[in-house]
Amino acid sequence: MSQNRSPSEFKPLAPSIVAYPYFGSPFRSPEDPQHPIISETQISRLKKCVLFCGCITALLVIFFVILIVLAFTVYNVKDLKVKINRVTLVNGTLTNGATENLTVLNDVSVKNTNYFTYKYSNSTTTFFYDGVAIGEGVTPAGKAKARRTMRLNVTSVVVTKKLVGIPNWAIDIRDDVFNISSYTRIDGKVKVLGMFNRKVVVEMNCTSQYNRNTGLITRGNNCLGNIDI
Repeated sequence: MSQNRSPSEFKPLAPSIVAYPYFGSPFRSPEDPQHPIISETQISRLKKCVLFCGCITALLVIFFVILIVLAFTVYNVKDLKVKINRVTLVNGTLTNGATENLTVLNDVSVKNTNYFTYKYSNSTTTFFYDGVAIGEGVTPAGKAKARRTMRLNVTSVVVTKKLVGIPNWAIDIRDDVFNISSYTRIDGKVKVLGMFNRKVVVEMNCTSQYNRNTGLITRGNNCLGNIDI
């Protein structure tokens, strides 16, 4: 026969307390898989990884900045503006019976509209009359400074036999006006960012009118250029 006990006779059980060793943080318990311990070695590796990624990113940014600079400077080279100011006959005469070759001095202006200095080697200019090559001139090596205009004296030799053999020669000499065209190829180079040399070839086709009486050139700036980088 069971005995009835009053509620006051039952004593509650004490809560079970489990002691864990202290690791400096409640989240660094070796028995808690959700909060693993990060060692000093792993922290050091993480810092090195972040530093390495930062360096790579900085190098990529610098690389793209250089590409943009090149796109707006060297790879966006503008044509040199060439103008023939005056032509002076040094030797020979422009007559129907002329046999001696002509020596001609050409006063030429070259404007470099780019933001870099263009250094060029010796170049040759070929002159044409009515589509026939009649002479050549040599321009000595030099450099065209950035955003500046330079004056050149180009001496050329015209083969008179070729000139007088052209059918339109007799008509033009009567009018004292000659339509002359020329082709020039200039091989040069530019220095990129002050360190790297880049080859630039400039080709120009010019047409002009020469007045025999005054020695003046009209339409002397009528030039078409082509640049090969």
